Amino acid sequence: MGRALLLYPQLMEGETMFATTIRDFTDHVIDELAPATTAEAESGDSPRLACLLDRASRVGFDDADILSAIVEVARAQNVLAGAQALLVRVADQVGIPVRKRLSMPSLLMEIGVAPAVAHRTVRNGRHAERLDSVARGMRDGYLSPEMADEVGRGVAAVNKRVPLDESEKQILARKLLLHSTPGEVKAAAKAEGIRLAAQSDDPEATPASENSELNEMTLTSDDEGHTVSSISLDALTGEELSAALDPLMRPVPQPDGSRDPRSTAQRRADALGQIIRTYLAGSERPASGGVLPHVSLIVPTAGTPGDGVARLGFTGPVGTATVGLTLCSAAVTAVVVDGEGVPLDVGREHRLMTPGIRKALAARDCGCTFPGCGRPVSWTDAHHIVPWSEGGDTSVENGVLLCRMHHTLVHNSEWQVVIGDDGHPWFIAPGNVQPIRSHARRTLTVHTQAAA
Repeated sequence: MGRALLLYPQLMEGETMFATTIRDFTDHVIDELAPATTAEAESGDSPRLACLLDRASRVGFDDADILSAIVEVARAQNVLAGAQALLVRVADQVGIPVRKRLSMPSLLMEIGVAPAVAHRTVRNGRHAERLDSVARGMRDGYLSPEMADEVGRGVAAVNKRVPLDESEKQILARKLLLHSTPGEVKAAAKAEGIRLAAQSDDPEATPASENSELNEMTLTSDDEGHTVSSISLDALTGEELSAALDPLMRPVPQPDGSRDPRSTAQRRADALGQIIRTYLAGSERPASGGVLPHVSLIVPTAGTPGDGVARLGFTGPVGTATVGLTLCSAAVTAVVVDGEGVPLDVGREHRLMTPGIRKALAARDCGCTFPGCGRPVSWTDAHHIVPWSEGGDTSVENGVLLCRMHHTLVHNSEWQVVIGDDGHPWFIAPGNVQPIRSHARRTLTVHTQAAA
């Protein structure tokens, strides 16, 4: 809350009685958690929560005290989450976000609320306004914010399948509240939507499999920073996605002719990545902030405070191999920042392969040059053989086309690329000295490191 007071000092002026009561309650809880004084610890009479551990027995009446406290704290959390959702809804209705020039979730994030919680709080304010049972459960503390959100979203999902009147929405919300977990609520809402759709006698009703309003996609990051997604699409969009993925999913043999080691799921993910990169390379797509970058890479300068770790604009910190891979892409915005995060240098176009160089590489390489690959030019990145950051030129002689799979391999392994005297790229496998011909190499070479 200290940050909130810095951002909004007027919060301390003209406070409501409710805000004062909440502060007093919070201060009381803080006092309860404070370490006991020496005298309190010696006497064993301190009522503070922090002293419970010293007084608690494995069995006996203290167990009930502890469990009761756990229950009441959980209820208090639910009540306060409900109050926050209500306050957020009121703030939205009276136009506070507009006056602050922020969205309501952004306003919450400025006071330290996690993004996912901020968005859920805003949704719960709307759910409580529309569904009486959700509002009552949040007010009385028996409904967690996660459950309230899932019930509200469940009602909305069913309403997309089969339009419901207000009384039907209220009945459905009460029915969903009978379940114990958000996962059960979600499954029950889906089953109810299917059941109601099957009972509908409306000849103009759109089948669920063809209803694009039911389309959903989640995009989150796991504990290791991997992006995790789930997707639900109508039949037509699903068919289009399958048609787009299919030609990009074909197995690619290894240089020795052995089978592609990737699983079907891995090849599908790689295919989706290629579709994304192809889209981002298009000049007619919508701009982000007036530019058309593949990604934004934030690079701290050497010797500045902080952890010194580069990070991507959306998905966060990345290692040196990914930095190198990113810097090879032909449409990256690299933002160099100082220790305070202030940009020092935003992109350097002379680092990037120009359209003319790309055309020359396409004529020479005819696609991914990695031995045995040969994916088309449109699927490839232009890779600097000697990294630009290490003094490598942006030129045909220092460039090679690689599909993203093999581009990643080169950056994350000991595979080497050299240009032979024939002007074509050659590859040296880890632990070997004898070069292997690139996929499209047509001539012999006298290069000492690239003999046929």
